[in-house]
Amino acid sequence: MSIVTPQTDDLLADLAPVALLALDSRRRIRAANTEAETQLGLSRRSLSGKALSEIIYHDTPLFELIDKAESMAGSMYAHGVPISGPTLAEGLLNNVRIKQDDAGGFILAFAPTHVREGGDHAPGVAAFGRILGHEVKNPLAGISGAAQLLQRDARPEQEELLSIVVSETQRIERLISRLSAFELFSAPRLKPVNIHDTLDRVLKAEEAAFADKVVYRRMYDPSLPPVLGDEDHLHEAFQNLVRNASEASTAAGGTGQVTVRTAYEAGLRIVPKTSPRKRLSAMKVVIQDDGPGIPPDRQAALFEMFQSTKSGGRGLGLSVVGEIVSAHGGQVKVESRPGKTRFSIFLPLAGT
Repeated sequence: MSIVTPQTDDLLADLAPVALLALDSRRRIRAANTEAETQLGLSRRSLSGKALSEIIYHDTPLFELIDKAESMAGSMYAHGVPISGPTLAEGLLNNVRIKQDDAGGFILAFAPTHVREGGDHAPGVAAFGRILGHEVKNPLAGISGAAQLLQRDARPEQEELLSIVVSETQRIERLISRLSAFELFSAPRLKPVNIHDTLDRVLKAEEAAFADKVVYRRMYDPSLPPVLGDEDHLHEAFQNLVRNASEASTAAGGTGQVTVRTAYEAGLRIVPKTSPRKRLSAMKVVIQDDGPGIPPDRQAALFEMFQSTKSGGRGLGLSVVGEIVSAHGGQVKVESRPGKTRFSIFLPLAGT
């Protein structure tokens, strides 16, 4: 004989410090607890029988999570999910858990998050990737497909450029898919990465984009071992930095110069988040431009979300760079004056 009655269940739900919603198979609300009333700003009577999309905007990532829970016939958990609706504040971030029940309905549990894993800006960047996912992936697939068709009859001098188009669109699709699956830049998949191969792919794409407007100098130390990293994430970080350097170097017109250098940093040993008791030797990657420089009063806030030194800039690129490098247990240093801006990235070497 069960000692838990429906009345007991209701009492426990009302005492829960998280909002709980029970949905039927059509995603209509059939029950809510007191915390859900508080967070959604509506009474149970007002919530009962309404479609979830009437309470929470249908284009928020919450519905992607529900779809995933349904396809997996199980439960899903995500951190820092933006939830908004007619009675909710814009962009409210929540920890969310969703479980499908035996009748095809769902139990939703969510609570506002105040501590953001992986740095202050991780949820915002992940949300940015998820929200844009639907709008970006379809055009990317079209671009990639068109480039592959053109490759069939391409002249030799066109082949390399089309290969760059295909590889870049596929890389961006992978990143968006990972972000859409609630995988943050703060959770890299670490493995040995040849950083010079990654940098070469970045520079080839930038050479194609800027043609003869920028001279790119490679100053690599070929004796360096691999770094411990996520290749897609590191590619994204370096591409942001090289693109910024390219734009800065051409800001005054004429031909600019961007130098990319790698070196072993003697005497510097960094402690990665993934292994707090072990200190690893570092590789230094320097990206330098000859642009106008960054004002001193802007340098301290460079890696904050929505901070940008460029006119019309959104300030997302460097926040992504900071998040990726930090998640790899690395460091970023900035030195800047008119005619010389240098970003130095320090990353743990594999096997040290």
